[in-house]
Amino acid sequence: MSINTEIEELQRRLDELAQVPDDELLERYSMKRPVRPRGLYWQFRWLAGRILRWFESKGIPHADPWPASLKHGKSNRNAKPLLIWAVGADRRTLREACGGLIRLMKSEPGLAPVLVTDVADFAFYSRLSWLVEYLPSLDGIGELAENRKQRYLARLYHGVPALPVQIGLASGAEAAAVRKWIARII
Repeated sequence: MSINTEIEELQRRLDELAQVPDDELLERYSMKRPVRPRGLYWQFRWLAGRILRWFESKGIPHADPWPASLKHGKSNRNAKPLLIWAVGADRRTLREACGGLIRLMKSEPGLAPVLVTDVADFAFYSRLSWLVEYLPSLDGIGELAENRKQRYLARLYHGVPALPVQIGLASGAEAAAVRKWIARII
């Protein structure tokens, strides 16, 4: 399978996951409208928040609410997130692929990698200086928490370019194609 096909397939899967609504989760963690506070300063802040929410409801773009890069990371503060999907990979393959992705993205400080994984290897992840979204396998009754969190992350990172972790194992012409793809998304 070619690199572009793998990337398109992952993006299609994430788009499908993002389309499935989880109303219970959204309702549980939704921000409630604050009541009008006392004091002139706090009333101005309350009014500014209402105005910003109105702009947001009209589809007027605003700055990202949080940076995807870490303070101690190698990317700059305004770096664009790049989702690296590593769900289902074993520990050894994950480590090798992350090393390959570091080599592929070495000259791109404009990207902040976000690793989505189900492997608990946090000492290794802290040395990467990447943001990590961990998907633990939890037993219980009802829908799997891992599936629910995958849908949540797909909605959270909707529109963010994504790479399957196996891309980090590419070499030669495939690695050059990945570098071109990374340069194109910046």
